[in-house]
Amino acid sequence: MKSRRSTIAVTIAAIALFVGFWAVFAPVQLGGSVTYSITDGISMRPMLVKNDLAVVRMESTYKVGEVVLYESQVLHKPVLHRIYLIQNGNYFFKGDNNHFVDPGYATRSELLGELWFHVPWVGTVLGWFGKPIHAAAVAASTAMVFVLVASDNAPSRRRRRRRGGSRRGLRRRSLLIRRMAP
Repeated sequence: MKSRRSTIAVTIAAIALFVGFWAVFAPVQLGGSVTYSITDGISMRPMLVKNDLAVVRMESTYKVGEVVLYESQVLHKPVLHRIYLIQNGNYFFKGDNNHFVDPGYATRSELLGELWFHVPWVGTVLGWFGKPIHAAAVAASTAMVFVLVASDNAPSRRRRRRRGGSRRGLRRRSLLIRRMAP
């Protein structure tokens, strides 16, 4: 009884932990509020370098000086730069390592979120897994491990030998039993 209660408690705690983790780190594409981006280039040095993982969260307001991921209409891709100026609802950006303001501007609807935190060099690892040949090797290795583990846990299907050996031996035994009967 005590073991069952502890199992239920651990299960509830695990579910609560998962739900909490999901609420904080779920990507926007799956209904969350976080966007993940791998940095490229040197425009935000020394703070960010190429292949850093940038974790970005949507905010209700943005201020000058914040690092924001926005959808660039000029480059046609997301850019992570610092807000340089807000004028008439338009946001202008500049990279920390650039000597110029980014061409064009972004509106509020083009802002994907403010930099929450970043993890150095994670993009290098994710980029390696992103190559089809590497992803195929990882998938094949994982499948092989599952097959090996499943075969070790599978019940043995060996046939049991009958005690008498063949049918002939069983027939002899039954004849002996009949003879011994009164």
